[in-house]
Amino acid sequence: MEVVTAILGSVGLASVIYMLVILARFGRKLGAVTKMRPLYYGYYVAIGCLCLALLAHLIRASVFWAPVDTVPSVLNDPLFYLLVHHLPMAIAVTISLGVTWHYWSWLLKER
Repeated sequence: MEVVTAILGSVGLASVIYMLVILARFGRKLGAVTKMRPLYYGYYVAIGCLCLALLAHLIRASVFWAPVDTVPSVLNDPLFYLLVHHLPMAIAVTISLGVTWHYWSWLLKER
């Protein structure tokens, strides 16, 4: 069951990366029309952090398939996954939330 959730988690993380690519393109076009500062570069920083998290997630998935004696000890350490998976994901979500709020908060003000 862990293998199935690891694969589906990787697909979900890749879909979030794709969503941020779409938001970056929308942000670039919206910023060009409204003459806003180019804050859409924050999306690309968030995409880079999410790619690091996806790579760590794929490494974690490969650990499930590997024999226990062949896996390096660092790959079984929860602190390693905290630093290379969960922390970049939290940074990416925070950055993308801030940039999205900056670009799209006018929608909440419209009636």
